Amino acid sequence: MYVPRNLEKVLKNRLFGGKVIILYGPRQAGKTTLIKHLTEDFSGQMRFIDCELIENKELLTRRNSADLFSLVEQYKVVVFDEAQTIPEIGSILKTLYDHRPEAQYIATGSSSFDLANVVSEPLTGRSLEFILYPLSLAELASNAFDAEQKVPDLMRFGGYPGLLGESEKEKMFRLKTLVSQYLYKNVLAVGGVKKPEIIIQLLKLLAYQMGNEVSYRELAGQLRTSQQTVERYINLLEKNFVIIRLGSFARNMRKEVTRSKKIYFVDMGIRNALVDIFGPIDSISRNDIGALFEGCMITERLKHLAHNGEILPNMYFWRTFTQQEIDYIEESQGKMRAYEFKWDSHKTKAAPKTFTAAYPQAQFEVISPRSAFQFVTAGSEV
Repeated sequence: MYVPRNLEKVLKNRLFGGKVIILYGPRQAGKTTLIKHLTEDFSGQMRFIDCELIENKELLTRRNSADLFSLVEQYKVVVFDEAQTIPEIGSILKTLYDHRPEAQYIATGSSSFDLANVVSEPLTGRSLEFILYPLSLAELASNAFDAEQKVPDLMRFGGYPGLLGESEKEKMFRLKTLVSQYLYKNVLAVGGVKKPEIIIQLLKLLAYQMGNEVSYRELAGQLRTSQQTVERYINLLEKNFVIIRLGSFARNMRKEVTRSKKIYFVDMGIRNALVDIFGPIDSISRNDIGALFEGCMITERLKHLAHNGEILPNMYFWRTFTQQEIDYIEESQGKMRAYEFKWDSHKTKAAPKTFTAAYPQAQFEVISPRSAFQFVTAGSEV
């Protein structure tokens, strides 16, 4: 069952605009399916190249100009799927772009190409980059009431397209399979990780600490490795679209925390699979319900903006040394909006006085499941 993706409209408007289109996103998020829907009007005029197939990898690795040009002759659209597996794919795309500019080139990747320095430099000024995440709340719901009903399922099982319509037991099985078979694949292959067991342990620690401030030094102590290794692995996980990081917002350096980070998972189902907790979403069964709702809202906001091709605002959390805090802040075009996430819609909270005194122009809002749709789908201009 195909759920229309918001990003498809954005990409369709970019076809034949004189740029290579690069589509990033986690494995199994639906990139290949999206591209095939996007290009279905070019049946017979589209060449789809799976870069993980040995024969294609060998041909592209040789980088023979005659072979490259033969790939695109008489095709209007050429797709390189999982292109991060090809060394120097950026140079290959540049060669095709410069010598056969009439075709539309599309490259997909489940890890950021700059991990291997294979795209960014050669394609400077020649490409447009987009990210497809798992299905978003805005793609699964059409109104606030529908969204409120779907939030608990997103918090529990996430939004991977392959889970749609499956039983709870099957969803749990597929998520655990996704973790074991796909989650580490790019990190280990592209990142040159020498101790994969540390990655696994690190992910579990991050899953338990989601919503809390993360100390790289403390993580390093728990993992018995160096702080530099922890930082490197977290960077790899972020560039492989497993986690996202929020930095702390600070202007008043004396009162506000300035260097802390919070880490969230791109998909709550993956997070729950890591800790093997899939209990029902209620305050009795789950002592992590606040962190789950917070993480879900932040990632759903990110997904909606990315899937609509919007420029992302600056995203932060805020805390003072006296433990006053705000879950999430967006800053764009000189304007700031602050949010607190509350699973219980009856609970209210005023903005901390220290925050309102320091930033009197900032807007503040408490978000519950009832207001989730409005929060997620708001424009990026605040």
